Amino acid sequence: MEVSSTERLELMRRLDESFRQVRKQINAEWNTYNVHGLGMTHGRMLIILAESGAQKASALAEQLLITSGGVTGIADRLIELGYVKRERGELDRRVVMLDITDEGLKIVNLIETIRSKMMHKLFDGMSEADMELGLKLFEQMSRNMELDTSC
Repeated sequence: MEVSSTERLELMRRLDESFRQVRKQINAEWNTYNVHGLGMTHGRMLIILAESGAQKASALAEQLLITSGGVTGIADRLIELGYVKRERGELDRRVVMLDITDEGLKIVNLIETIRSKMMHKLFDGMSEADMELGLKLFEQMSRNMELDTSC
């Protein structure tokens, strides 16, 4: 059964609002754990460094989908807390690498525990088929946003 363009637009608006509500709830849940006031991007940076080793700011920016300046601000906070360190490249001293510290690795373990709790709460009551459908939908939305079309 096809719906009118007005009904389709209303459905898209409701879906957008629902997406925003879930994102807001995820952020609120993350903030209840308040690991030193770190945001999710701080946590994601620590996880990347723990999994992949030392990285240049530009590589982190690409993975985190933020600017190099954004990486610098996040790194400064993590360095202040002792979770990340800056190192000069051995071959080229102009190259600055960011790497995780032992304290940072401890925080990654805590972040992974929090993340696991949040995912279990978020996906409670969903079947594998439900999650597969959700994954398919988000992947399609991501592809749509990557397309070079004007709105």
